[in-house]
Amino acid sequence: MINCKIFCHRWILRCALALILIPLSLQALSANTIVRVSTSLGDYSLELFDDITPGTVANFLKYVNSGRYNGTVIHRSEPKFVIQGGWVTFDETAKNFNIILTEPNIINEFNVSNTRGTIAMAKVSGDPNSANSQWFINLADNS
Repeated sequence: MINCKIFCHRWILRCALALILIPLSLQALSANTIVRVSTSLGDYSLELFDDITPGTVANFLKYVNSGRYNGTVIHRSEPKFVIQGGWVTFDETAKNFNIILTEPNIINEFNVSNTRGTIAMAKVSGDPNSANSQWFINLADNS
């Protein structure tokens, strides 16, 4: 009976260590940038694919790090399709919208489909290299 308890405790300890090590390993393997977004309706995190779309990530982070996304609003929300932002801020005092200062358009780095939960840069229809500040999150599989 004692041997069983020792074995069980060792087994539980090994399982606990394995469970602790697995998330650390997965986190270490995932070197992607995580951006924390705070909104009036709650906070969420975005994982950016640095290795797959480096130019797009660099462009997105220019807006984040410069503060130009601060105070922007979701200007498009279509249930079961997308939510879109990164274009305008709302001035409470003047009661008007202001377009944020944009960087030059970036080259399209299409590598990941617009599957549910992914973020992508919005483009002008027919021009794959027209993305600048606007982003959208896919609420459905839009690939």
